[in-house]
Amino acid sequence: MPRLINRSRLLKLLVPPALLFGVILAWALSSPVGSSPDDDFHLASIWCAQGEREGLCEGTNSDASREVPSAISSARCYTYLVDQSGACVDLGEGLQRTERVDATGVYPPVFYAFFSAFSTPDVATSVLVMRAINGLIAVALVTTTFWLLPQRLRTAFAVSLAASLVPLGLFLLGSTNPSSWALLSAATLWATLTASYGSSPRRRWALLGVSLVAATMGAGARADAAAFAVFAVMLAAILGWRRGVRWLAPAATSLVIVVISLLFYLGADQSASVVNGLQNEDPPLTAAQHVSNLLELPSLWVGAIGGWGLGWLDTPMPSVVWVSTTVVMGAAVFLAIRGLRLRRGLATAFAGAALVVVPFVLLAQTNAVVGLQVQPRYILPLLIILLGVSAATARSSEWWAGGRAYLAAALLTVATAVSLHINIRRYTTGLDDAAVDPGADAEWWWSGVASPLAVWIVGSVCAGALLMFLAWQVGRVGETTSGAVTVPEEQAQGVDR
Repeated sequence: MPRLINRSRLLKLLVPPALLFGVILAWALSSPVGSSPDDDFHLASIWCAQGEREGLCEGTNSDASREVPSAISSARCYTYLVDQSGACVDLGEGLQRTERVDATGVYPPVFYAFFSAFSTPDVATSVLVMRAINGLIAVALVTTTFWLLPQRLRTAFAVSLAASLVPLGLFLLGSTNPSSWALLSAATLWATLTASYGSSPRRRWALLGVSLVAATMGAGARADAAAFAVFAVMLAAILGWRRGVRWLAPAATSLVIVVISLLFYLGADQSASVVNGLQNEDPPLTAAQHVSNLLELPSLWVGAIGGWGLGWLDTPMPSVVWVSTTVVMGAAVFLAIRGLRLRRGLATAFAGAALVVVPFVLLAQTNAVVGLQVQPRYILPLLIILLGVSAATARSSEWWAGGRAYLAAALLTVATAVSLHINIRRYTTGLDDAAVDPGADAEWWWSGVASPLAVWIVGSVCAGALLMFLAWQVGRVGETTSGAVTVPEEQAQGVDR
């Protein structure tokens, strides 16, 4: 009797998603309620997304405020106090009034409405459930995208994620922050749309389906993600369209994505911030400050990979984190621009220009200098897109094959393990007390879950195993590619060769 599925193939299908979920779950457990940026606002908005509900979200005498569980409104007790543990959060019963809630439609409604279904009076348990579900969504979307992509794009997709998500991206994917969906949308949309040009009919429709899901998630979570979705549509058309390639279905889907994105964008008050800048009453910047912003922009890029603090930007990362991730990101860019031709060159140029222009203009409109108001998480989706489109060539596996991939995996494993340890320790005791065991003398931890030490070890091992597996896979593909007969770039469908 023939085997229904090869054992090694089954392991390849199941083990990487399990490892990825293990990493994200470790990050989800690493911090208490309210630990992601502006989380008191986002959690209150989730609890109130279905309107007034007894014990969950109750009205006040003001349209701009609501009463929500005290654990939500008190979660800022440790913010900006790096020596304060998470034990100060009030998990008791009762409601507290807050004006930190989206009562007027500032953000698009989809993210809040989806997670509102999991809100209960037990805030801590609800938050853990939401973070785990968000991690499952990330794993499902990333895994589906990876296996649907043709081999020529898988390495670019994997590199764009691996080189950009440590540590901020992983922290957000295991959170209740809408930026998590913005990252997922940016990471998957450009790749699925690009691959849909020139794919077989069955694969094409699956890819376009994932594209629609990714675009709706991003645009339904943040207004700037809607703008990034339109940008991804443009880049996919540059990379994917070729004479003789069936383009009608991808073009029609792209048009639908643009319409969906515009509807969400125009329907959210947050879109005004994208156009006019963030709220700030400071005077307009001087010419010297504009020049300083331009010179300091790389701080925002590196800030997304450890150069800035996690949480409310109050959990600093040691240099070994951002140095390791910067080396990998720099290697990804330099390897990717090897042999650039017209299409990939244009897409890379546009993505690189966006990474400069978007934060520079946003800073100018906000009257802010680098380090204030504009955060790296706003820019991270553009960084992911740049890394992906620049590496969108069938030869990227060949360039990464061998020691390069294993060295990158080792550096990222160290960065993940160190940043996860610091993040756990920051909330169990505060950073005034160092220890190898992040749970030693813990003042705060989740009730009924594994110890901080176990979470750190499992999360770090999962990250290392996943990264080494990807390095091994890239090496195998690269060896095959280097010995294969290639065709001219103009003849390659859907991506540069």
